[in-house]
Amino acid sequence: MAVHTALPPEAFERVAEAFGLGTVREVTPIPQGSINTNHRVETQRGRYFVRHTTARSAEDLRFEAALLAHLAAYRFPGPVQLATRDGAPFLELEGGRVSVFRWLPGEELRHPALTPDHLERLGAELAKLHRDTQSFTGTRENPYGPETVRGWLEGLATHPDAELVSVARELEGDLARAQAARQGLEPRGVIHADLFMDNVKWLGDRVGAFFDFEMACREDYGLDVAITLNAWCFEGGRYLPELCAAFIRGYLDVRPLSSVERANLFGHALYGAVRFTASRIRDYHLSPLPADKLVRKDYRTYLQRARALKAMGPEGFAALLGL
Repeated sequence: MAVHTALPPEAFERVAEAFGLGTVREVTPIPQGSINTNHRVETQRGRYFVRHTTARSAEDLRFEAALLAHLAAYRFPGPVQLATRDGAPFLELEGGRVSVFRWLPGEELRHPALTPDHLERLGAELAKLHRDTQSFTGTRENPYGPETVRGWLEGLATHPDAELVSVARELEGDLARAQAARQGLEPRGVIHADLFMDNVKWLGDRVGAFFDFEMACREDYGLDVAITLNAWCFEGGRYLPELCAAFIRGYLDVRPLSSVERANLFGHALYGAVRFTASRIRDYHLSPLPADKLVRKDYRTYLQRARALKAMGPEGFAALLGL
């Protein structure tokens, strides 16, 4: 959600006309994220989140739109996406595709404000997402699977920065260990795949909405559990046992984890740590964008997660989760 494409003022007028938003009053860039260019747009009819992407295909965006419509039918707390006057989920514009969403109320919570009660509610909502999408028929494979991540690491291993080369080689070993630790067939379905703190709105102490479903795909449910736990339950260089246990407890209250899912959570967590270390190096550490165009994220925080997981091993990780 960084500012990758400078959109002229007339582009927002075209967006407002195409989506029936009314007269544009104010446009504010949002310099967070890694791939898209996003803005908050105020019009006479309200506030909107306007996303411009040059990286997502038309098929990706149609999958996302269909998924959000499915979730809305189940009354799952998610973003409301608008269609153009012609009924399309996006508009071709300025070398990319524009999607428009109603602005979500609520706030984002971070450490140290997060409590076990928050994490228990978060776990329950994630389980509801997995439950509610079981009848969704749309298909999109994980665009950031092991082969893609391995390719990133191979590229980083030839970088002129010796520190990045060393990290890439370490992560290649971690990726192999993560894949070896994932044994047997697991339940699969639609997962969010990117449920970070900045992708959840809170209304008081309850979840107001999950949003940013761009990475949603069909994958092992356990991977979503592990990615979310990595994002929310690690702070100050360590996993926080009370938050980890509360998150898993909330999830299990809604959807049980099979024995193979429980056994594979360590591999999913290590894979997630590798995947986001590598992507943060590529999308943030090596990005040429200036600070006012991109809010950077330090890849070392996810490298810390990978190292913490290796130190505790599968049994230690299961104990951490209360499993």
